[in-house]
Amino acid sequence: MYATKRSGFAMILAIFVVVLIAMGGALLMNSGAQESKKVGDKYLKAQADLLVKSATEYALMRIQDFNTSGGVCLNQLNIAVNDTSGGNMFNIDVSMQYSFRGNSPCGAAGTAGVLAADTGKDTTVLMDVTVTDNNLGTEPIRSHERSWQTF
Repeated sequence: MYATKRSGFAMILAIFVVVLIAMGGALLMNSGAQESKKVGDKYLKAQADLLVKSATEYALMRIQDFNTSGGVCLNQLNIAVNDTSGGNMFNIDVSMQYSFRGNSPCGAAGTAGVLAADTGKDTTVLMDVTVTDNNLGTEPIRSHERSWQTF
């Protein structure tokens, strides 16, 4: 009988190919997990951006209904947004500073919340709205908007 000499090259090549395929699969799994986290964070960021708009409108509505007869204006508004189970998801902080057409019902210019009084222009409010999450995603979510609102 003839003894054939077999080299282990085919086995080494097969092991190398299996290792390459395993590394490719691991990279795909890792990439999929990272993309999943990004989608969740983008969803939360979109929620925060919409909450900024809603909080601006809500604060403007509250300002128009606020009783200033005591010489005090609404300068700060804090809102907690909860999920359906009652857990706190987002905190919204709104600060307001006013510029009045006529005399200020909130006190003299330069006092808390009054930028200018008797400007001759429409009464406006400078709103700073900040929405922050309570560790909902993989990254901290924060959305901020500053706007002038006329009423």
